[in-house]
Amino acid sequence: MNGLATDGRIPVTLLTGWLGAGKTTLLNRILSQPEGRKFAVLVNEFGEIGIDDRLVVRSDEEIVELRNGCICCSVRGDLVASLVKLHQSRARRWFGRRRFDHVLLETTGIAEPAPLLKTFLVEAQIAALFQMVSVLCLIDARTAAQVLSESTAEEQVAVADLLLLNKIDLVESEDLELLSARLRKINPSAELKPTLHADLSTAEVLAHRPPRIPAADQLSNHHHHEGFQAVSLTEDRPLDAMQTRLWLGACVRVLGARLIRYKGFLHLQGQPNRVVLQGVYDLFEANAGEPWGTDHPKTELVFIGRNLDRDFLRRGLDACVVA
Repeated sequence: MNGLATDGRIPVTLLTGWLGAGKTTLLNRILSQPEGRKFAVLVNEFGEIGIDDRLVVRSDEEIVELRNGCICCSVRGDLVASLVKLHQSRARRWFGRRRFDHVLLETTGIAEPAPLLKTFLVEAQIAALFQMVSVLCLIDARTAAQVLSESTAEEQVAVADLLLLNKIDLVESEDLELLSARLRKINPSAELKPTLHADLSTAEVLAHRPPRIPAADQLSNHHHHEGFQAVSLTEDRPLDAMQTRLWLGACVRVLGARLIRYKGFLHLQGQPNRVVLQGVYDLFEANAGEPWGTDHPKTELVFIGRNLDRDFLRRGLDACVVA
């Protein structure tokens, strides 16, 4: 089975979530049930003594531990070096030996994932070799009410493409509904799946998840001081490519650290395919995606962050419309 992304890069799936949410349990399930895939695994450990890597089931997978720091800060250089070495090792494989076709990256529970995602945008060598295809965030339903008061845990939810609400058998149904609503407020664009013991199939974990744009009634109307918010914008008219790039750059400069995650589809003049936008903090990329086919061409974007000015974003998008 060829697990490579459609553009030839090696796909990467990021597993994030607060301490004890079930990341290692899910990782072990994937390694035990590879479904025809071969993996390279990067496990991030906070502290000088490695524990998490020893909890990972031993197989013929290539397992690399990044120790003594969060991937998003002091270990980020090690992450780049490890990815490069993994790719070089893959290229040197002898004929007949199976090469890995997917990278699984498990972060420490206290890591902010957004700076990590930037590595796959800002590091030219990494961006050319690897493609981040999905960010999975595991949430412990039993402790989530307390954990989500931590800004890092909230950011882990905000940047995810898939939210796994784990250990749901340990909470009452009413509390589960309240928690689900809270998660959807933080990140209405992510898919939300309840699980008992991180029981997700390997295929579901490895799936390439294009941006999901929430419906208007899914967007939170909470006030700025209540944390994260999501702003969704749509536009049927085609956009000017250069003006759109300038606008996105202006969004980054004006909103600064308040803008955490932004993604979606762009309908650019003269472009027969939808253009997929992926942005984290001050870095973004826009690449040609699938043809529009029978779908009506339309720009659909979602911005996730703190204290976002919807009117500012709307005016900027309007200015990109081809006259």
